[in-house]
Amino acid sequence: MVSNPLIQRYRYSTLRPKQFWIYVTIYISISLLIVLINYSGYKYQTFFKDITEFYKSLYYQFLTFQVVILFIWSAYNSSSVIKEEILNKSFDFFRMLPLPAHKKALGILIGKNLVVLLFAAINLVLLIYFGLAGEININLQAQILLILISTTIFANLISLLLSINPAKKSKSSGIVLILLAVFFLVPMMINAIAALSSVDELEHYTVYLFKIKIPILLLISFIALYLSCWIFKGILRRFTYEQKPLFTRKGALLFSLGYIFILVGLYYTYIPKEGPELIYSYWLITLIPILLIPLGSLRNLDSYIEYSRFIQSQPNSRKTGIVPIVMYSNLALAIALFAIWTASSIGTIFFAEYAAMEPGANLYNIFILLTYYLFLVLLLELYIVYKTASNKIGLLLGFIAVLYVILPLILSAIFDSDIIYFYSPAGFIVSLFDDSNIDINIKNSIWLMNALFCVFPALLIWKRYNYILAQRQKM
Repeated sequence: MVSNPLIQRYRYSTLRPKQFWIYVTIYISISLLIVLINYSGYKYQTFFKDITEFYKSLYYQFLTFQVVILFIWSAYNSSSVIKEEILNKSFDFFRMLPLPAHKKALGILIGKNLVVLLFAAINLVLLIYFGLAGEININLQAQILLILISTTIFANLISLLLSINPAKKSKSSGIVLILLAVFFLVPMMINAIAALSSVDELEHYTVYLFKIKIPILLLISFIALYLSCWIFKGILRRFTYEQKPLFTRKGALLFSLGYIFILVGLYYTYIPKEGPELIYSYWLITLIPILLIPLGSLRNLDSYIEYSRFIQSQPNSRKTGIVPIVMYSNLALAIALFAIWTASSIGTIFFAEYAAMEPGANLYNIFILLTYYLFLVLLLELYIVYKTASNKIGLLLGFIAVLYVILPLILSAIFDSDIIYFYSPAGFIVSLFDDSNIDINIKNSIWLMNALFCVFPALLIWKRYNYILAQRQKM
């Protein structure tokens, strides 16, 4: 680990005495300021009833300080490396380093955060001391430490992943991110820690994963570590295959299965006992990655052309048709992802023990959601196959997608009509929660309208697939 050249490089740059002592001075000043303010309140203003309350308050304040160090400072360091390489025009040198992808990732995450890790370790010693002096439960302290470690890993990995292959940005963009963090993230974290300090025996607060009771802090930590493994795999893929999509087909399907498995475990105990709204919330939460995963798995037009060469080189003449292209396309993956979501959603319908979940009506709801999904996926595929022909088509298709979602909502408000409201996918999903009894004729018209919307982009995509095959035959 220490022999990693990237760690050595960042060690020389970040631990230079002149720069390092600035960090030391700032850290000591903030730490002393926190202690002195609290001691003054304890000694002269009776803010705390005894010395134990004083140390307990210091524990949660230094915990907030630790969160700022690990979440804001370290995540910013991890996200700034690739951008700095691009701005310094040394990114090509970085790419050609004779290091495997995992050593590049670890070199950035550890080397760039050496100062952060040092101060975090010092702060951890103070946290343990204040926690013991404040008589905070050891079990709670251990769980807080675990969630700090797991979420810090998650935050740094996601920051690094999002920064790989960025568009060229100005140096002022980092300041914007810091300001956003100060005004939005920091108050959220302070409120979360304040809520944490006010909950009694949080270490014993458990939730069910299937039939197993797990302390909530441990469960959050395990989920963060699980997602971190996927993010780290994505980083390795980005460093190894820069022009490839983030997910492979297999990876996209496995990630969606894992995500749904975790959600099923969290909902499993409660579905038979609660109302339909709980099931619809499960549908919505599991539908979100089904919408987002295709964006990280997009195969471009060049991939289609290369695959057409492969299928046309096969001895079986039937493989030169358009069907193999369709099976290879982004549409096929999107349908497979929706099929996984549909299977789990249907399972919740029949697992529920209350009559309000009518199987027939809800199966029809799932079918209608499929028609909404198909139209949006077709727009995405239309962008992929035509973006080389027109560089503005993404703007047009994005406008159509937004209009498709919000226009019925606007018209519904203008004409004071609840019926128009249901023709928006957002409006239809909301109607599931508010017990809107949509007439069967309206439901029929919704999916028929969506089917008509799908015809034109489907024809254009089919035409483009044929064009790809025709162009390959001319080569």
